[in-house]
Amino acid sequence: MTRGDFLKQVAEGRLLHFYLLLGEERLFHEELLTAVLNKMLSPEDQQFNFMRIDAEQIVPAELISNLETPPFFGNARLIYLENFEKGVSGIEEAVFKGLTNTADGVYLFISAGKLDGRKKLHQELQKRVSVVDCSKLSRNDLPLWVKQRADKMGLKLTVVQINKLGQRTGQDLIRVRTELDKLKTFAGERSSVGEEDFDRLIPGEPEPDIFGLIDAVAERNPRLVLPRLKTLLDAGENEIKILATVARQFRNITAAFEARQKGLNPKMLAGFLGINPYVAEKSFTQSGRFTLSELQQIMERLLLADYRMKTGGREPRLELELTVVEICGNSGE
Repeated sequence: MTRGDFLKQVAEGRLLHFYLLLGEERLFHEELLTAVLNKMLSPEDQQFNFMRIDAEQIVPAELISNLETPPFFGNARLIYLENFEKGVSGIEEAVFKGLTNTADGVYLFISAGKLDGRKKLHQELQKRVSVVDCSKLSRNDLPLWVKQRADKMGLKLTVVQINKLGQRTGQDLIRVRTELDKLKTFAGERSSVGEEDFDRLIPGEPEPDIFGLIDAVAERNPRLVLPRLKTLLDAGENEIKILATVARQFRNITAAFEARQKGLNPKMLAGFLGINPYVAEKSFTQSGRFTLSELQQIMERLLLADYRMKTGGREPRLELELTVVEICGNSGE
């Protein structure tokens, strides 16, 4: 079912007891969960009747026990099982057992980026529970989504601004949401933001030897990273611009990692992402130095740095330096 169908069920109080939120757009998973919580549980009830469980860490027997536990002081108890596709051994069997022994009033929401279509249990799960599509938006669908989101906020963006926002955030919807919130805060009671202010709030990329810095970061070589970063900063490059460029390349690296898993080549990746073939080739090479888990941690660290730098949580230059050093140190060696 579509997200719209699911939200209609939520609004009308017609929720089923089991759902699979399936797709790689994290923002959609979080927004659907928020809609359910706001509808079914008061803030006070959530501390007793809502559990967020990581499938990578839960003991299968504990999951079954939680599914068999009825609501506390209420009529509904919600369990959100995330990272299902990365779950510990036995998690699928625990879910199926739980489906037949769930206590009255318990609702289970399973969250997964993607499932292995070759696994019979994954095939069976999609037959047994309602599946909600949380796939990433295509590049063609993104502008309309941004416009609709901005319109709901009372923010009127130009076509140029919408395109810039997609390009400068790498089509990361969580970051798009953050940037829209920032634009709205800046605009205040106004409904628009001028081009100069837009570029200042959501800057583009710096030009000087940014790939030299990215190469050093991807090689996890702090002896090269810090001098190259200093050169960029001393040349007058803005910290937020540098961070945005590093983040964009790590999104390319993550995409290249997944492309390699699917048997794609750099040329295919360049066409799919609309990037320079040289950048795609670089991304493929660099992706071999990371695991998917490491790339996820790096992207989270870059998002945190972006937030701190833009909200005054830490001095921008210091935060940028700490970020690249932490990435270099995240090698497990």
